[in-house]
Amino acid sequence: MKKFLFFTTLIFILLLNVSCGYSNDPEIKLHRWSYSVDRLNKIYNPIDNSEFSKLAKICNNRKGDIYLKTTFMVPKELKGQKLKIYLGNIKIANEFFLNGNYIGHTGSLGENPISNGGKATAYNLPPSLISEERKNEIIIHIQVDCEGTMSETPFISTERRVDAYERNFNFINSKMHLVIASVMFLISLLYFVVFFLRRQERHYFSFALLNLFSSAFLLYFALGECPLFYDSNMSYLFIQKLLRGISATLASYFAVSFMRDYIGFNEPLARRIYRSALTIGPCFFLGFTQNMHDFFLYLGITYIATTIQMLYAIHFIISSFKTKKKKVVELLLGFTPVLISIIIVILLMLLNRKAYSLIIVFGWQIVIFTFLSILIVNFTTMSSRVEFLNANLERLVQNRTEELTRSNTALEETNAHLKYEIERADKEIELASFVQQSFYNIKLPDFKNFQVAYYNKPMAGVSGDLYDFYFNKDVLEGFGLFDVSGHGISSGLVTMLVKNIINDEFYKGKNLPLDKVMTITNERIINQKGNVENYLTGVLGRVSGNNVEFVNAGHPNVIHYKAKENRLELIKRGESKESGIIGISGFPVNFECVTVPLEKNDMLLLYTDGLTETMNRNREEFGLERLKRTFLKGVELKIEEQIQNIVDEAKTFANRAKVSDDITLLILKKK
Repeated sequence: MKKFLFFTTLIFILLLNVSCGYSNDPEIKLHRWSYSVDRLNKIYNPIDNSEFSKLAKICNNRKGDIYLKTTFMVPKELKGQKLKIYLGNIKIANEFFLNGNYIGHTGSLGENPISNGGKATAYNLPPSLISEERKNEIIIHIQVDCEGTMSETPFISTERRVDAYERNFNFINSKMHLVIASVMFLISLLYFVVFFLRRQERHYFSFALLNLFSSAFLLYFALGECPLFYDSNMSYLFIQKLLRGISATLASYFAVSFMRDYIGFNEPLARRIYRSALTIGPCFFLGFTQNMHDFFLYLGITYIATTIQMLYAIHFIISSFKTKKKKVVELLLGFTPVLISIIIVILLMLLNRKAYSLIIVFGWQIVIFTFLSILIVNFTTMSSRVEFLNANLERLVQNRTEELTRSNTALEETNAHLKYEIERADKEIELASFVQQSFYNIKLPDFKNFQVAYYNKPMAGVSGDLYDFYFNKDVLEGFGLFDVSGHGISSGLVTMLVKNIINDEFYKGKNLPLDKVMTITNERIINQKGNVENYLTGVLGRVSGNNVEFVNAGHPNVIHYKAKENRLELIKRGESKESGIIGISGFPVNFECVTVPLEKNDMLLLYTDGLTETMNRNREEFGLERLKRTFLKGVELKIEEQIQNIVDEAKTFANRAKVSDDITLLILKKK
């Protein structure tokens, strides 16, 4: 962090020094210009200085040669002085003539012109070629190819004034870019090494690539400082494609990747492929362009693809804000300089001022160094933590061991207490189960009118299912099957409470309609169970000769086997929409009675939903249809064997999966 602050302070001091180098020498403003696109001896047309930023538009197909001409008189205050002309940055290449004499050139003219990058163009005016008494003629030959610019404010002044102006311009627009590009390249090498040492920190890798391609992009502005490009045989188009096109595109791609890795966003594979296509596609077309016109066309498409990637980055930053707030805030603060520079450029464009891309470039450089400082701080913090751990490891291990020993002791005590409570609960459940089984111990006679069999299996020792048979001597008069909500002791106690109520009301209501008996039973249960939340569903049946009356209170439908037809039929509930569950105060119910005639060998199957909702390991239910098939398949068996057959089929289906509810079955067969 200290090194970064020192570096930025040094640059600031250099900027102050170069900005103070101008002298007060007078200057000659060059305002009146004319141009020609043919030879030197052709007619020249007037041109305004404001057109110097778009000279390529003057040529056919935006490619060719432009000749700019002007004249000047030497004022008396500059007579006898060594003069120099300042022309600013010229693209692509140019040569300069004074009074018909060749003075020099910048860039490289010819079939493959090359620019001098971001450097300024200035020429010494030999005193022997200047007339101090009459007008002097200046001609500038500029070669353009979709690019063609010159400073809007060229001037002539003393050598020291122009040299200071040129030096300041070159430092800001060329030399500083070269220095920063070199620093970024070294940063990329450093973070490649850091990543290979700590591969789990993926943002180091993306940050290294971001610096690598950003440094390549900055070299475009410092071509005049790089003999590798400027003095080589590389074409200007190739340099543009490599530095301004492909490197900038890859830098934007890895900028989004760095944002993703920095906040730890899990980018789906499909989106990674899509982003890669948005990068590789434009780079491919840029790489195979054959002229500057196509290059700028595809460069515009590249900017659109880059904008899409940046919008995607904004999307995942917003989506990650709640879960990774600190990292996202750091990311937003780090990218603030480039956002501010973009806003400045937009405002300048709205004010019809020239918006230089250098503003955004400088903003991007600040972003890079901001994140460099953040990563250095994080790395320093981590290193300090490691040093602290190394120095205090033995003490920390001892403290941690003591904490774990205390925690283990407390855990053992808790486990012992928990084991005691579990054993006590098991004994209570065992006792409750014994009491309930004793309470349910039904000794049934051999009925004259029905054969009966039943099966009951609690989920946890105490059953929440209630079954009962009502008879007079050896004649079955009725039966019931009810399912209390919940499991365990609470539902088991409710079953014993309601069993007496249902039994009492059944015998007392022999002369009442069965639906009236159920209504009275419901009211008594509500009053006697008080605030207990458990409720019931169930079926109450009453035998009347060869008919059986049913009232179904929200329970699974009874299955009726018709022996003569060898088929099954569901005995459905009544038509009332309000017929429903038992034991809820204020809940509207309207119990209805359904009468079903039975013939010899007809059977009734009553069951609780614990049977049909039995699941296997694939979370599939046993279901009503499987129950019906099993029931029908075993109608020739004795009813005790038939019940066991259904139970065995359900167990086979479950395949040792855990039972989640009580299971009860009743089968009644008409004699």
